[in-house]
Amino acid sequence: MLNRFVLILCLAAAGLQSPATRPAEEAFAAGVAEADLRRYVRELVAFGPRMGGTPSNDKSAAYLSAYFKKQGLEVAVHEDPPALAHWETSWRVALADGSVIESAWPFGFSASANVAGKLLLVPELSKATPSEEWKGRVIYTPGDVGRAYAAIVKSGHLPAAILSSAPNDPTRYIDWSRLSSLRSAADNPIPAFSVSYVDGRALASAAQAERTVKVSLDATIREGKGKTVIATLEGQDPSGYYLISAHGDSDSGGPGADDNASGVATVMEIARVYAALVRSGKIERPKYSLRFAVWGAEYRSARTFIEREGENLKNLKGVLNFDETGTGAERDAIYFESNDVPWNETLLRTLDSVGADYAGREGFWTEYTTNPSQGGTDSYAFLPKQYKGTGQTTLQIPSTTIYTAAWDKLAEIDQVPGWESKGTPDPKKLKIDYSLYYHSSGDTPENTTEREPQNMVRAVKATGIALIRLNR
Repeated sequence: MLNRFVLILCLAAAGLQSPATRPAEEAFAAGVAEADLRRYVRELVAFGPRMGGTPSNDKSAAYLSAYFKKQGLEVAVHEDPPALAHWETSWRVALADGSVIESAWPFGFSASANVAGKLLLVPELSKATPSEEWKGRVIYTPGDVGRAYAAIVKSGHLPAAILSSAPNDPTRYIDWSRLSSLRSAADNPIPAFSVSYVDGRALASAAQAERTVKVSLDATIREGKGKTVIATLEGQDPSGYYLISAHGDSDSGGPGADDNASGVATVMEIARVYAALVRSGKIERPKYSLRFAVWGAEYRSARTFIEREGENLKNLKGVLNFDETGTGAERDAIYFESNDVPWNETLLRTLDSVGADYAGREGFWTEYTTNPSQGGTDSYAFLPKQYKGTGQTTLQIPSTTIYTAAWDKLAEIDQVPGWESKGTPDPKKLKIDYSLYYHSSGDTPENTTEREPQNMVRAVKATGIALIRLNR
């Protein structure tokens, strides 16, 4: 009996599965509902891009607040300080003969417009010198707009509109627009739109014939306050808590099904399953509280949270963030980020042990790995700059992001010494999967979460099981 007791203590210290946790873990995994996850994404995307301070953010915040209350959780809605926000109600880009450029999607912070002009092809906008010829024309450029926009405005040779198929790559964004934004301002004088590679080729041909394009856009730019929803499942010791989070906005301004309605859906389902199992007595109430946060605006709302928490931030035991849990282009994997952060050791060893214990089982993952910090998501608001964080706090808060895809192309990076990627050809070399629809008008449920809902299921299971092991 003594040896068995010692074994359980050792497993617990390492964050590994013990005989006592197995029934709770199995109950959690069995409670995850794929159909619900898919539905959450569809309902969130139906509100619009959900960017902080916009009407769609207000709608999604009300939806989430009602959802968490239904699970029996305490709910609070917090507002960010005011900032300039934008949203688009309707738009149309069409040739004079009525042929519509279906893939056209406005750049963020493009002002309302109703203009027309003859097409002008500018092959490399960033290298071109604005001229009198540009005035009143609709420019099509097969490349990025970027800093060229400011130079054009400064020149005074203002085109009626700019259409861009960026990046200029026939292997990506063939039918979907890669989305972008102008500077955050209410006085950008030239409306800009992204188009797909295929539509870009059609515009290039139309420009050769100097055909006319009509552009209309109904947009709003004004100050707004991003709304963050935080729901709490009270723990046995409410002085401490874990934060389970995701950014609620489609920060690209597009549909945002994978990025990041999938992450929000993952948070929602973890909350539902955990709360239901605690109510039924199938799992114990967690030692520390679980706080489920859906940020109104990526990074900005997380930073606002840190400022608002003040001294209470020292009670934060760990951050488990979700960003893009709804797709994967090449691999069947789940990733746990920031194993290069020393104080993430316990958190990530626990997630790694969950990965090992369930890999290959039906309803779980084939491949899993921890990986070093890549930056670019909310967990980095809690980390110092040396680990790609924002340096908002000097506290050493364990913080990870859990995901199934990142960025728009395969990343190949070295593993951190002391860690291995199991189930891969080379455990010291990582291949990080990506989304075919990253920051694009094609990031819809039909293209991502409806095709691969198992990704969200896996993220929910991995995190729920890890929380059971960590928080007992």
